[in-house]
Amino acid sequence: MNSKLKKLISLFAGMMLLVSCGDVNGGKADTAKQEVNLNEIEQKYPVAYKNEGEVVPVDTLKVAVVSSSPYKGIFNGFLYSSGIDNEFMQYTMNGAFPTNPDFTLVLDSDETPIKVTVNPEEKTVTYKINPKFKWSNGEPVTTKDIVKTYEIVANQKYIESSSSSRFNKNRKKIVGIQEYNEGKADKISGLEVIDDSTMKIHLTEVTPSVYWGGNFVSEFVNAKQFEGVPMDKIIESPALRKNPLSYGPYYIKDIVQGEKVIFEANPYYYRGEPKIKTIEMEILPPSQQVAAIKSGKYDIVFSPELNIFPEIENLDNINILARKAMYFSYLGFHVGKWDAEKNEVITDPNSKMYDINLKRAMAYAIDNDSIAKQFYHGLAMRAPSPIAPVFTKLRNPEVDGFKIDLEKAKKLLDDAGYKDVDGDGIREGKDGKPFKINLAMMSGSEIQEPLSQYYIQQWKLIGLNVELVDGRLLDFNNFYDRLKADDPAIDCFFAAFGYGTDPQQMSLFGKNSQFNKSRYTSETFEKALEAQISPEALDEAKRIEIYHNYDKIFMEELPVAPQLNKMEYIVVNKRVKEYDWKYDTDMKEFDWSKIEVTAKEPISDSKN
Repeated sequence: MNSKLKKLISLFAGMMLLVSCGDVNGGKADTAKQEVNLNEIEQKYPVAYKNEGEVVPVDTLKVAVVSSSPYKGIFNGFLYSSGIDNEFMQYTMNGAFPTNPDFTLVLDSDETPIKVTVNPEEKTVTYKINPKFKWSNGEPVTTKDIVKTYEIVANQKYIESSSSSRFNKNRKKIVGIQEYNEGKADKISGLEVIDDSTMKIHLTEVTPSVYWGGNFVSEFVNAKQFEGVPMDKIIESPALRKNPLSYGPYYIKDIVQGEKVIFEANPYYYRGEPKIKTIEMEILPPSQQVAAIKSGKYDIVFSPELNIFPEIENLDNINILARKAMYFSYLGFHVGKWDAEKNEVITDPNSKMYDINLKRAMAYAIDNDSIAKQFYHGLAMRAPSPIAPVFTKLRNPEVDGFKIDLEKAKKLLDDAGYKDVDGDGIREGKDGKPFKINLAMMSGSEIQEPLSQYYIQQWKLIGLNVELVDGRLLDFNNFYDRLKADDPAIDCFFAAFGYGTDPQQMSLFGKNSQFNKSRYTSETFEKALEAQISPEALDEAKRIEIYHNYDKIFMEELPVAPQLNKMEYIVVNKRVKEYDWKYDTDMKEFDWSKIEVTAKEPISDSKN
């Protein structure tokens, strides 16, 4: 048994002792203190830096993404379905719409790739494409590319063949897009093309999502690459999988499927040709991340795990950049299925996991405060709300998630009719028959196995028999493929997502969203979601009221149980002269085209 695993098992044993002794601050851990701790970490590890030193010319930058699973390889910044794919694209191929520090779109600027002008009275948004905004083959980005992307996203054959989550209620606010989706029109009437560089998007109403970009496609395909490709074949087409054109600083030159992508500098990039010719970007297995960072194998490492932080924080060959993550982990309850023809969730009120008391009991049995401290070294905190921590004003201060309370959990199960009929310590179902819950969890991080055993043990303490699906952890792609397919073997699951820059949650939990993995909906919950994308929400005071009410309804109905928010960090080798990891792009001077280095090779730790 290796030392890391011994340490993790020791942590698990320590948590079990902590819970059995009741030493969890009376179940009243202070979320505010945890928030302060995250703020302190942000201050200690800034989100940008600039090194001294003379620039040394090199041809290649080496980048890693930590993952236990291969990337799927859908290389478009809007059509992708895997966060791992996005890690490969977001700084190399994307960048159509710069954002402000509050995540709203930069409007009315002649310097952006696309000048965006909103006319609330006309209910229109005008795009004017910058003549410098070009594809990596030298051809200009045109309105044909924009229209083609919308036609793909809203096409029912594409949606069904790709299990796409992108056609949601926010996008349906574009005039004529629903008729196009239903096959009643061969084009989207609300996309008014004026010429190759100018178009208007007509909306049914103007809502806050217009300003955050939530109504719109945020990155585009090259229309010529998709000529003659049937909509139900697009997801497997070479234009997505092998040789997509790029308007970002880099384009794909070569692919080792699932493992590595080699990017070449885009000579037509609108902000100037990148200073480094080649980016080699590859998957780094979690078991190798610490050694790779110490030895200086990579210039940049994305998605390093929180549990390795103590092992690398004092290395002298790296800079650590940290920020509050747009991240939310949750316990999901499988209560329905996805209707692919209607593009909507069908909730089954008779499903095993539908009972609200059962859901709440399972949530109260988990001590996320201790998990954040012991497994994530204080780099995470119990999520008090489903709303992203960066949108502080929108969170209801009276909503504080679930603090561990085993007695409350037991009473909830008693009240719901889950009784221990035969005295073996395990509750039967409401019908008096044996009751087993099948839990799906992903593999990957070394902490996943001890965490899964902790959850199962906690639920056993309140009398619930919970077992892992297939008796094991599932790899990333298998896990999400089975959730998409509504595998009946899965009753509940632990998952996570990255928030978008638009705070609305219709695209995450709405009845028309494939991201709604629990398949939960109700009339009250849907109305609370719809209010977020209503014209009334344009007023800030009303918007805050709407989100506070949503927070309350969310916790009353519990489509999923909030678990953790966390910090995220990247590791940048000290030979990289400058790096800026702030969320807002806001036409800041730094992007990947500006990366330079001060040594021929990445630097290793002096103690390595």
